[in-house]
Amino acid sequence: MENRYKLASVLMSASLVMAACGGADENPDSADVDEVVEENEEFTSTEESAEESTEESTEESTEESSGQSSGSTGDTIAPEDINHDAEEAVDAASENFDGELVEVELDDEDNQWIYKVDMESESEEYVVKLSVDDLSIVEEQTESDDDFDTDEHFSYGDAVPAEEAVQTAMDETNGELEGWTLDRDDGQLQYEVDMKNGDNGDSGVTINAENGEIVETDD
Repeated sequence: MENRYKLASVLMSASLVMAACGGADENPDSADVDEVVEENEEFTSTEESAEESTEESTEESTEESSGQSSGSTGDTIAPEDINHDAEEAVDAASENFDGELVEVELDDEDNQWIYKVDMESESEEYVVKLSVDDLSIVEEQTESDDDFDTDEHFSYGDAVPAEEAVQTAMDETNGELEGWTLDRDDGQLQYEVDMKNGDNGDSGVTINAENGEIVETDD
């Protein structure tokens, strides 16, 4: 619509100019008018092409921007994107169940990062999954269980913080965090930290949870 107004304006201006130059001849020469129309059409076409190019460039820029993340991808997470630490997750689980800690885990389930806390009492086992964003309960389950094995129990305070263990694993592998598990293995309290190392694939770093030292690294 705007281009039609521009064309009409150009035609009117051309008519006035030609009338003034032609004296008694009130009508502009048709060839001159055609030339003005062609020039205006070329200008309009160039202008439309420039607008289309700008729109395409803007859309591509928006798509590229939306595809970028702050350090987390579908199967890895940056430590700074975890809003609550593991100790807070254990405390939240303990408020809902009176029992002993058996396992704590950070994992990605159905594109949602969660803490999984496993606890047990002499008669029941309790498993809760908490969002790392706000510690809201994603899923919880309580079932009867008489397999009360004290060799598996531990207090989170007996371990170095999970965040410290993760940093140790990242420094060791120069990779990205895929998750971790804290539990007892053959009586030893330890972290199993899963890392993604770019083109080199995945690796697992076993860390002594009591002193924070690396036990082994599996590529």
